[in-house]
Amino acid sequence: MRIAVVTQKIVRHDGQGRVNAVVVEELLRRGHEVVAIATEVADELARHPSLRWVPVSGGGVPTQLAKDQLFAWRASRALARARRAGLDRVVVNGFVSWARSDVNAVHFVHSAWMRSSTHPVRKGLSPLSLYRALYTLLNVGFERWSFRRAGRLVAVSRTVAEELRRDGIDPARLAVIDNGVDVAEFRPGTPDPTVFGLPASRPVALFVGDARSDRKNLDGVLRALAEVPDLSLAVVGDERGGPFPALARSLGVEDRVRFLGHRRDVAALMRAADLFVFPTRYEPFGLVLLEAAASGLPVVTTRLAGASWLLEDGAAVVLEDPDAHDALVGAMRRLAADPEERRRMGEAGRRIAERHDWPVTAGQYVDLLEAMGPLASGVEMGGALVRSAS
Repeated sequence: MRIAVVTQKIVRHDGQGRVNAVVVEELLRRGHEVVAIATEVADELARHPSLRWVPVSGGGVPTQLAKDQLFAWRASRALARARRAGLDRVVVNGFVSWARSDVNAVHFVHSAWMRSSTHPVRKGLSPLSLYRALYTLLNVGFERWSFRRAGRLVAVSRTVAEELRRDGIDPARLAVIDNGVDVAEFRPGTPDPTVFGLPASRPVALFVGDARSDRKNLDGVLRALAEVPDLSLAVVGDERGGPFPALARSLGVEDRVRFLGHRRDVAALMRAADLFVFPTRYEPFGLVLLEAAASGLPVVTTRLAGASWLLEDGAAVVLEDPDAHDALVGAMRRLAADPEERRRMGEAGRRIAERHDWPVTAGQYVDLLEAMGPLASGVEMGGALVRSAS
């Protein structure tokens, strides 16, 4: 088959881009041709003889809203040209085009984000919060348009599937394919606090995520750390311009915290940590949670993270409320004090991650595409619903 994949990134160093990369790799491995309509494509995929890359950019305009619209317009034109040359399937990711698709892989639901108590507009009115509210509301409309024009919707987690059902998506059109993890890249190692520039006298909790807003609850982690003196914290994420270095100083924990900025060596950092803490307030999936589990780290997270539904069997402490301060303190304190519990939870997490290796995820996407009838040609689709791998 000849399959178009429309998305901004098909690369391995980006969360959503990683999903696209492994799916494209599996399509090529099975002998399909791929038309990649994207801004960025991984070098090894772009060089493949069965992949044709159609570069599309949303650049040259000032705001993200305008960039998204420009990309969607350009992608729609590129897709129309590709259809004239012949396509069997069209795969898109959310709202990236005004055109019809056979499969829309849904990584984020803006209507659910708008309902979240963490949305910036809930914290007060300002020019920035009003812009973000406008951005979200417009994307709600764009997404719903794109969802109506898709044959099947693939939710990347049980959480996303529930959000789509809440928005009225017919369950018969909905599949769940959990995101995966590279269990060769993310693997257990030996904890080493000196990798983070921290003293060897304390275990290190690792946080990876947005270090400038409170959506991932880094503020809650820092406040909990102030009550867990036998634990250090390493933060991966661009903290520049954010409030958290100042918060660490005000709490008196700056000597136990290292802000590492944006890093490409997250797998190596996970091997050097003792536990992973990510009590997010909203997260459709959270690839870092499976990556931490694959690295043999015990995980502290919340039920608001889509990946939390996979981390059972003693692999994680899953908090129902991200703002339950005492529960977060208790989880961090217990894991800091008990290396044997950290080991048991880490081993359980590794076993779970091994069942969610990326080839499993990619295979489910390609199985679905191969089982479908050609909606792009106006014929009704067949094929069974893909269930969660959990």
